[in-house]
Amino acid sequence: MLLCSESPAGCIYINGNDVKEKIVFILKYVFGFGLLIWLFTRFDTVEIFAVMISFDWYIIGMLLVLVFLNIYMQFYRWQYLVSSHSTDYQVKDLLPSFFAGFALRMMIPGGYAEVSKVLLMPGKKRGKVVAFGLEKYFETYIKLMLVLFALPFVIKSYSRYFWILTILGVAAYFAFPRLLRTKYLIKLQEKDIKYHGLFFKTLLFTILIFSLLMAQYALLLNNLGHLELNKTIVAVIFIWGGGLIPVTVSGVGVRENLAVYFLGQYGIPAETAVGVSLLIFFLNALVPAAIGMVFIIRKRKELKTAGSDFRQATKKILTQFNENRKIKKAQKSVK
Repeated sequence: MLLCSESPAGCIYINGNDVKEKIVFILKYVFGFGLLIWLFTRFDTVEIFAVMISFDWYIIGMLLVLVFLNIYMQFYRWQYLVSSHSTDYQVKDLLPSFFAGFALRMMIPGGYAEVSKVLLMPGKKRGKVVAFGLEKYFETYIKLMLVLFALPFVIKSYSRYFWILTILGVAAYFAFPRLLRTKYLIKLQEKDIKYHGLFFKTLLFTILIFSLLMAQYALLLNNLGHLELNKTIVAVIFIWGGGLIPVTVSGVGVRENLAVYFLGQYGIPAETAVGVSLLIFFLNALVPAAIGMVFIIRKRKELKTAGSDFRQATKKILTQFNENRKIKKAQKSVK
């Protein structure tokens, strides 16, 4: 967990009480790289890296266009959510916070890692935190729904149960906007928002982001051989959905093992599966993370004062929550 505590230097550091989270974070890295090393010992490492550099220049050019579009759509979604929820932000702060998120999720232990990108944006934090929460909600929701949709085609004996879960998941999509309109959550928001329209647009952005990722796999795999589109979609759903398994950082190792298994079902060699998966991860996650590190270093002055702002916002949310509970208890006692 990233905690911004006051010190003589006024800097941000990890609270000593979070030793457990730091240990878990380190273990996730160890486990993830352990999975990668295990793959490299099982298969031809030279062939894996040969796959990564074997593509013609025009294929690399097309891949870079898809990567750019994918990252741009993620940025556009972040911009849309922040502008919809926050009354106190500057456009120039959106790009640094966006790229910082890629770096922070790989640097900081705990489930709060990427939310720290909000600290790079001066001003009120409540609306930005809500925007971040919805960003993560839609990423997780789409991954989960796609996995549930694909499971009946992979595990046919339990297809009935998976379809039931899929239907329940669709119902949850329509129920969640109502939850955000409760009195308590409305008080935490900086703007009056029509969530049904916002949910629909954000859902479309997230589906488009997945489609661009799937197109990257389709481009590379079909350049090396032939894989039908429906099989590519099913395989990429599970590879992308590997991020739902919280045993490594950013799905390192898990994603490559899933690629070997699911692409192997369709005759794709293990070395090809690992090489393609690593190349796509490098371009879509590691390169943006490197850019994010540059922004974090350049914005370190803002981070020195952001901690107190973030704590004040958190304190207001907790105070409002406690007041709301007291009011409800008082109403019940009157009844």
